[in-house]
Amino acid sequence: MSHSFFSQLVDTLDKNLKCRVAIPLANDDACAYAVCHAIKTGILQATLIGDPEQIRLMYGDVAANENVTIIDVRDEKAACARSVKEVREGRCDILMKGLVATSTLLKSVLSSTEGLRQNPLLSHLTFFEFPGRPGLKILTDAAMCIAPDAETIKKEIDNAVEAFALFNNREVKVALLAANEKVSAKMPSTVLAETVVKTLTNKDNVCVEGPISFDLAVSAESARIKKYHGKIQGDADIFVVPRLETGNAFYKSLQYYVKASMGGLLYGAKCPVVLTSRADDNDTKFNSLLLGIALWQKAQHQTTMQAAS
Repeated sequence: MSHSFFSQLVDTLDKNLKCRVAIPLANDDACAYAVCHAIKTGILQATLIGDPEQIRLMYGDVAANENVTIIDVRDEKAACARSVKEVREGRCDILMKGLVATSTLLKSVLSSTEGLRQNPLLSHLTFFEFPGRPGLKILTDAAMCIAPDAETIKKEIDNAVEAFALFNNREVKVALLAANEKVSAKMPSTVLAETVVKTLTNKDNVCVEGPISFDLAVSAESARIKKYHGKIQGDADIFVVPRLETGNAFYKSLQYYVKASMGGLLYGAKCPVVLTSRADDNDTKFNSLLLGIALWQKAQHQTTMQAAS
């Protein structure tokens, strides 16, 4: 799909606005491929934090590239703190998780004194496309928010809508997923969706609908057969799940069964935080890094335009 979101993403990047990524314990196969590919493509600079010997072994000739800096910090906690400091003090622009626990990295990112707090919530966004159906979709949350309440879901929506709007200038349709559309106390996800929708009815340029089942959110035919008359008719842009388990299953279904083009990151800090898993394929790792670069560049362009006006 030459016209797909991810295949076009590299072409939309400004090669003159080079992004620098900081990676704590960068001696990690999961991100080495993506970083090496991005540096060879000419869209990235990297500060690799960890054991220099292991990094040089893993990154090969890229480790000696003029766009790469290696910092010798081998302790996990210290490496995370250093990576956050590199961003906070302006030497780096985005973060990418290396061979560290997500919780350790988050502790540094969310530190009230030395972290990168910005939005009220840090949430995970999975950007993806359904095969054969080009067009950006976002799933939240498959990695961070375990059992969000209504206020947390509203903040998840804010993050997802903010990110989506950087790529699409139109009304965004948000589906609050549940097993069906009937609100029942026996199914807490339906009550949760109803509570959220009631408080978001007047949100500009955003249509939030739920509870709504997955088939109605993705299939106009299903909406027609079931006589569903909501504003979402199989054309949801953002999918909000009621619990982490649902998001995790959704993500892995896209990954293993649908073979969707996808990438994921944490959103809501002062910079994108790129997350990759050893189980992700190379395309997903590279897509995740691309997203981090693209989101950072778009934020820079917005700041420049605002300053000019």
